Amino acid sequence: MKRLGGFAIALLWSASALADGYRNCQQDWRLPHAPPSRIVALNQHAADMLLALGAGPTLVGVAYLDDNGAAHQLGQYLGVPVIAPRYPASEVLYGQRPDLVVGGFATAFGNGITSRTGLAGNGVGSYLLESACAGHSLDFFGHIRNDLLTLGNLLHKPQRARDLIDALDADLARAQALARPEKPLSVFYLDSEVNGLDSEGGQGFVTALLAAAGARNLFAGVNQYRVTVSSETLLISDPDVILLADAVWSPASRKRQLLTRDPVLSRLRAVRENRMIDIPFTHLVPNVGSAQVVLDLARELNAL
Repeated sequence: MKRLGGFAIALLWSASALADGYRNCQQDWRLPHAPPSRIVALNQHAADMLLALGAGPTLVGVAYLDDNGAAHQLGQYLGVPVIAPRYPASEVLYGQRPDLVVGGFATAFGNGITSRTGLAGNGVGSYLLESACAGHSLDFFGHIRNDLLTLGNLLHKPQRARDLIDALDADLARAQALARPEKPLSVFYLDSEVNGLDSEGGQGFVTALLAAAGARNLFAGVNQYRVTVSSETLLISDPDVILLADAVWSPASRKRQLLTRDPVLSRLRAVRENRMIDIPFTHLVPNVGSAQVVLDLARELNAL
């Protein structure tokens, strides 16, 4: 295990410090003091949720930006310092002197001193968005509401959390009004083309996202989270629309190039008719803006 030296000393809290208890990933946790004054977000969509809740002045660092290459170059994301292109080393993380670390994916928390228990042992609170918890249900929008309520309470901004939940529910209702359940469009989601045609099955958030927008994930019937399909399988299924994740590590432009130049994939009806939609990667994971994404998708799919 790495030795923290001065970092651990700087992070020790007195026994008399105030603490806030909260439930996350089916476990009970406590903050060393409340509200937190130095927060680090280890994923872009985690930072977005914190910023929406008004945590900006206390957000001292963000890492692993998925779809904002400009922020990497500028060294800031919406005014927050970018402390690492991916997950930060333990020295970098502890060097921010955080009292709360928030992750959007389970991989945000490593082993030893950067694990959630390791952080707690060094006086640092942690939170993992509920949709990333092991064994989570498929009620993704319920997870978003829960995240907003819990983080809103930890930040002492419960009314802001309730306002965001009201906005989320209003956007979902608007999207539902636009849906055409009698004949939903079939959509193939292309997450990455790096190691084959990677997509999501019925356990992925994209299935819920598309259903809320009145469409159908082409592979919703596959009871898995990740799905890799062959070109031939995709050609036989011939989806109405293709959804392209736009990420720094797998841009939508590169996916379009593959689809239009590949001798098999270029025969897909959605490719021939240019029925392809680019969407930022962070819009395809459960987030504070997911209902707005649903509404935008519903409108765009209706236009098709």
